[in-house]
Amino acid sequence: MSGLGGFYRSSIGKKIVVGATGILLVGFLFVHMLGNLQAFEGPGEHGEPAKLTQYGELLRTEMAVLWAMRLGLLGLLILHVVTTVRLVAENRAARPERYAMARSMKTTFAARTMIFGGVALFAYVVYHILHLTVGAAHRDLFREGDVYGNVVRSFSNPVIATVYVAAMIPVFFHLRHGIQSALRTLGVDHPEHLARIQTAGGALAALITLGFMAVPLGVLFNLIRL
Repeated sequence: MSGLGGFYRSSIGKKIVVGATGILLVGFLFVHMLGNLQAFEGPGEHGEPAKLTQYGELLRTEMAVLWAMRLGLLGLLILHVVTTVRLVAENRAARPERYAMARSMKTTFAARTMIFGGVALFAYVVYHILHLTVGAAHRDLFREGDVYGNVVRSFSNPVIATVYVAAMIPVFFHLRHGIQSALRTLGVDHPEHLARIQTAGGALAALITLGFMAVPLGVLFNLIRL
């Protein structure tokens, strides 16, 4: 334990923890996005429930797996956020004042973008759970077990759809910078690969962002309907 504690207390240890937890969270977002896109399969045919509803029901029936995922994701998110905050605080405390102006524009913008994106992502996750998982945010639009119907009824409201789409904008910047930073921290930092890392990070961030935006926009433009 002392070895793990010493590793975590070190700067490089914190960077590796942030990078590894970030990559795992990105993986979850990608899988979750693929699940959401089943909304485009429609409301179901021949009396069968919608694909999206079946997806949600599968998660609900496998409660042990569901709670393991929830607790694991919560632990990852807390560890990622806490470690990131500590790392930023340590870097600011250790940075000499004379270097502040020399690195101000690029470093400050990146840091502010990451912090803002992290806060926006956390707020979005809380709202999303209250909305489409618990049903507490918009009770009049929520029907227990009707995942597809809940999505269509909710995103038929332009305000709710706009909130979901707008939330993805800071998330995109957070993911783009975070994926690139995580890959470099985990050792993919050879100068020949930097351009590829930047391209891959931006492309994956854009794919996840557009994937999450697609469902509310699909409902608004009547591509997804009851």
